[in-house]
Amino acid sequence: MNVYPILRTTFLLCFAAWMWQANAQNLFLTGHIYDTQTRQPLAGATIRNNSGQVVAQSDKDGFFRLSQAQATTAIDVALMGYKTQHITIAAEHRDINIQLETDPVQLDEVRVGLNSRVNRATPGSIALLTADDIQRGSGMSLQSALNTVPGVRMDQSTLSDSRISIRGNGVRSPWGSRAIKVYINDIPVTETDGTTRIEALDVNNIGRVEVIKGPASSIYGAGTAGVINFQLQRAPYGERSLEVSGLTGSYGLNRTATTFRSGGDKVNSYVAYGWQEYNGYRLHSNDMRRFITGNFQFFPNDKQIITVLVSRTTQHSQIPGALTQTQVSENPLQANVTNVDKQAGRYQNWTRVGIGQQYRLSDKLTNSTSLFSYFYDLNHPLAYAYIRNYYQSYGGRTRFTYDPGFNMFTTVFTVGAEFNQGLTKGSQYVNEHGLEGAINANIDNQNTFYSLFYQSETALGPKTLLTLGLGVNSLQYRVRDYLAPGQSGVKRFDPQATPRIALSHTFHEALSLHASVSTGFTPPTGSEIKTVDGSINPLLQAEKAVNYELNAKGGLLRSRLSYDLAIFRMDMSGELIAQAVQQGITIYHNAGKTGHRGAELALSWLAVDEADSRWIQRLRPFAAITYSDFTFIDYKIHDADDRVTDVFDGNRLTGIAPWVINAGIDFNTKMGLYVNCNYLYNDHLPLNDANTVHHPAYHLLNTKIGYARVIRKRFKAEIYGGVDNLLNQRYSSFVALNAVAYGGGQPAFYNPSPDRSGYGGLNVSFLF
Repeated sequence: MNVYPILRTTFLLCFAAWMWQANAQNLFLTGHIYDTQTRQPLAGATIRNNSGQVVAQSDKDGFFRLSQAQATTAIDVALMGYKTQHITIAAEHRDINIQLETDPVQLDEVRVGLNSRVNRATPGSIALLTADDIQRGSGMSLQSALNTVPGVRMDQSTLSDSRISIRGNGVRSPWGSRAIKVYINDIPVTETDGTTRIEALDVNNIGRVEVIKGPASSIYGAGTAGVINFQLQRAPYGERSLEVSGLTGSYGLNRTATTFRSGGDKVNSYVAYGWQEYNGYRLHSNDMRRFITGNFQFFPNDKQIITVLVSRTTQHSQIPGALTQTQVSENPLQANVTNVDKQAGRYQNWTRVGIGQQYRLSDKLTNSTSLFSYFYDLNHPLAYAYIRNYYQSYGGRTRFTYDPGFNMFTTVFTVGAEFNQGLTKGSQYVNEHGLEGAINANIDNQNTFYSLFYQSETALGPKTLLTLGLGVNSLQYRVRDYLAPGQSGVKRFDPQATPRIALSHTFHEALSLHASVSTGFTPPTGSEIKTVDGSINPLLQAEKAVNYELNAKGGLLRSRLSYDLAIFRMDMSGELIAQAVQQGITIYHNAGKTGHRGAELALSWLAVDEADSRWIQRLRPFAAITYSDFTFIDYKIHDADDRVTDVFDGNRLTGIAPWVINAGIDFNTKMGLYVNCNYLYNDHLPLNDANTVHHPAYHLLNTKIGYARVIRKRFKAEIYGGVDNLLNQRYSSFVALNAVAYGGGQPAFYNPSPDRSGYGGLNVSFLF
């Protein structure tokens, strides 16, 4: 018997087994660490094994590497500003993509901006809101969450009417918001003519909000007020669940929703469907919404991230209209008689589609590009007209980030562009008791916007950062009037440059100082460029602003007390002044100069955290204080013949309260019980440019209590209830500024807000 072949085979098998075992010890587990919401790579995250030993740290690209021997069976990933993530390592894991969720307590440590710097070290006034902040109330509106940001104001009476302003800019908009650029997952919500309506957003799907106050960012194009970046929720890493939720409350409030979440290494999926209805506090204020949202993230390889967004929203809302002071005193529940007779409302369907890609071209060069399309149909009976609009837009946004790796004065460069074109096909009819009458307008508006931007961040020293930015923006309106061809035309705004310079220095974790000078501009919207006869006003120009700001951020008391103090001065010129010529017709002039001087302070104190107590997980008081000294410097009202009729120099800016204080407390226990309380003081504010009529100061107190628990690792349940306006204050959050009375009556300034109201809800999740 020849044993040689047998011995040779045995030797080869043993050698192969030995080599496999040796290689197994040297196999590397690699991965990337990202911010769940922004998809930014997170540098400096520590990875610990089962024994608590640090075995790796992520680099500037969020990349880490460790052997299976180091990793053992599980790892913990930790980074200041984010929740620690515990991950079980499966045998098949070779490359993983870990996504960290923002810690709502340590927001000054969260990475913001293009180059992923911690908020405390980023120049400019940037505020962050998390899903916890949004869900502090009923989750039906963003109003309570946005109003916790100093300098930001969201006015809302019914769910169909809302208006956002930042540092006084945008408050004079008669409907929707202007002067603010709004994005959702890098897709513009702001239409090409500069107007924004956020009703298409399902509040419960928002995972994070980043607010840049003032013209502090040259990379987002035109806008004197600032920028709001919404990020939709993503599935928590490693979770796969199906949630069913229900909410009911005062005045016929009902909502049901179903949400699927799957947070894997290669695909992150978030799909939600929601239905809600609200009969309304006042007559003729019913609001119905249906939402469906799909938010997906794909990791095809270690260099590429692909995101896909698809959303569809249906809104059917009645508009009760503004009331006079006498009507409010008699019965705040009533609706404007004309609005009821004309069946005023907004019936609309929105669709938004976007696809984006982040690609690491090399160790020094990355690119982020998104393509999007946004369209809606609007059926809009008003008190003095019946409007039908069809809107569609498309565009894209791209930016390249380059780090040349300088040995001295390390600099990161960013260049990019944004393009957006929108077409509105609009018809206007006589409103005959809620039905379309004779047509009186048939107009197409094609608006084109583009922006080119540059930004560099240079480290002048280990703790000193110089930021330079420049944006070049252009806008064109093309109007085609089918019934009055002579009023057709083109309005081109000359390209505008918006430079910015900022210098920041970190002295200690207790103090970072930032100083900046920035510029911005806001073109007139499509509804503001018309003259009395409906033709384009060739003389109308953009509003311009120069902003000077000093900002201090830091953490005291072992970083438990976070503060953010901003002192600013913004000079506005060429401000648009509205002149009501007759009912339904308003014209505008560049005749205003205003001075915006103010101070904003945000405080957050982690009084107790989970390491301090056996029972308490978190006890956090917070406060936001805003002081606004906004005045007219050169403000004159013109009539249709351009004659000066009134001079309001020195008056306070209409619609802005000198003092606003928003304070609250979050209390969470380890057993799952939580309590949220929020208090708002809003000072008296002028309702007209003449400052002869004021809305009195008011106080609001809201509270919410709930209990959340995981049951047998398979089910997660939450039950909650709350009361808004606990003090039962009578006030109007959304006011019609400079309302004009026709026929000798009182002006209708007021849209009464709800009195004391309650709600309750239940969420149940099945964990796969």
